[in-house]
Amino acid sequence: MRSTEATDRDGNGRRRHQDETEIERLRKENAALRAEVALLRSRDGSALSDGERDAVIRQAVAGEAERRERELATLTAQLDALVRSSSEVRYLINADWSELAQLSGGGFIPDTSEGNANWLEEYIPEEHRGLVRAEIDRAIRAKDTYHLEHKVNRVDGSVGWALSRAVPLFDEHGEITSWMGAASDITDRKTTEEAQHVLNEELAHRMKNTLAMVQAITTQTLRQASSVEEGRVAIAARLGALARAQDILTRANFDAAGIHTVVAAALAPHQDGAERIVADGPPVDLTSQQALGLSLAIHELATNAAKYGSLSNDAGRVSIRWSLAGGAFTFEWIESGGPRVTGSPRRGFGSRLIEQIVGSYFEGDGKIDFGSQGIRFRLTGKASGSEAAA
Repeated sequence: MRSTEATDRDGNGRRRHQDETEIERLRKENAALRAEVALLRSRDGSALSDGERDAVIRQAVAGEAERRERELATLTAQLDALVRSSSEVRYLINADWSELAQLSGGGFIPDTSEGNANWLEEYIPEEHRGLVRAEIDRAIRAKDTYHLEHKVNRVDGSVGWALSRAVPLFDEHGEITSWMGAASDITDRKTTEEAQHVLNEELAHRMKNTLAMVQAITTQTLRQASSVEEGRVAIAARLGALARAQDILTRANFDAAGIHTVVAAALAPHQDGAERIVADGPPVDLTSQQALGLSLAIHELATNAAKYGSLSNDAGRVSIRWSLAGGAFTFEWIESGGPRVTGSPRRGFGSRLIEQIVGSYFEGDGKIDFGSQGIRFRLTGKASGSEAAA
């Protein structure tokens, strides 16, 4: 990367070259004018009086002056059209920034063609006026370019963002006489940056929650397992259910997941094509945490049913149903036709996960009943996501 000093040298060199080119052009034009005057003086000099020659010369000079005025007017009109057609904001302000002389808002902020001493209050939201004042003070003290990103009141009444730059103009004594500036509308970029910042924070939060859940699953599963191999298999299955739920959330941009998608993904490893599991309920959006929790609950219930319950024989069935009314959410898992349950079933980590952890995600309660025909699980609470359109 080239240094600033090198860049400045290049910039100064280009300006010197441009100045020398302009001087050379003027010299050529003046030489041509002198040659024309000399030609007029010599042409039929004996036939023209001194007064007539002077009149011819004045006419030639006036013609050249008119041509240059027309050229200047054309260039001025082109520059004015370029400024007016630009979306950039242009402004002129006095030496101490106490009065805005003129401003072309470029359709971004309101124009002003007269002196405005209240420009700071009118153009800058209160929360960023201190930033603007501080940069003004710094630029004035340093006699340096003013450069700042700040919020601004837009012409449509909304609040946007602007990147503002202004350079000082000096008198022959090196004192600032005024400032000329330009500003760009960077609202879209700042909005994107803010959204990215929020997304990063949300992803970090979700990552911590997921890691905490993985840690709890691993620790509690190993504590309940009768052997390392049993623990390994159980952990792999539970983390697989968690991964499938995460895939759903990834496709939904970690916003909300439809309950039909969540249920189908959690049940996929247990479907055998015999339609022994029937799920029914209205479309409901679940928050990411609710989707993860419900996926794990369904995994635990389905795994238990396949080992000991209604999916462990050929006659058993599982009915899953849910409802949402006025924000009140109910989810039920009902087994039937399975082996008769006898004795008091052991309540391990899976049961605690379903009843306590999952229930908390819905700000409600989860309850498992061990009936003679199989497990019945009922979850009541609130679905934080909205009811989806059917």
